Amino acid sequence: MKFVVMILLSLSCTAFAQEKMKMNYVNEEITKVIEAYAKVSKTKFILDPGVRGKITLLNPDVVTQEEAFNQISTALAINGYAISTQGDTLVVRSARNIQRDLLLVTTELPPLKPERMVTWFVTFKNISATQVNRDLRILPSKDGEMSVYEATNQMIITDYVSNLHRVAAILKELDKPVDPSAKKFVDASRAERKERQAKVETDGPKPKFPGQGPVFPPPPRPEEK
Repeated sequence: MKFVVMILLSLSCTAFAQEKMKMNYVNEEITKVIEAYAKVSKTKFILDPGVRGKITLLNPDVVTQEEAFNQISTALAINGYAISTQGDTLVVRSARNIQRDLLLVTTELPPLKPERMVTWFVTFKNISATQVNRDLRILPSKDGEMSVYEATNQMIITDYVSNLHRVAAILKELDKPVDPSAKKFVDASRAERKERQAKVETDGPKPKFPGQGPVFPPPPRPEEK
């Protein structure tokens, strides 16, 4: 796990102490920006044929190659692309496709930069992973995905690291022992919902209008001969 991180960081940090570079583009093709970075940093890239679009990176002065890579990785994410590390080569594909590629899998929250897709395992101590998955489906970004492994009460999230840091902050607040007063309120709400459900099952569907009896679906029409 840490080895993969080191590969990605070493690729992005090659010759950082040496040559700085210009990173000032207005509405430039993504492929041309990556090409310029690859030439200066001596980094190998493979771009999926579907990688296209334009980006704007505004830096009035030259920047380190590390900062250049960070900005390129963020610009790729904005356009729905991500980077996969395969040996000494960086592969750029759509975020949706790269989720089935060779991504870093970790139980630790990765560094915020550079932007990249990561599969992160979260183990809960005080709350149910299944309930979080059911109630908070909006946690992943539009390109991320989330699933649960109930046997170990773990959640598996594949997403950009920038969003993983937001998700981590949210889950940190949720994964705490329940306050006794809050637990009473939750239990009362659950009991009330169960009571309402039981009443509906006993009394039948509610009428659509005041004074109208229960509305049941019409009986099936007899088949025409």
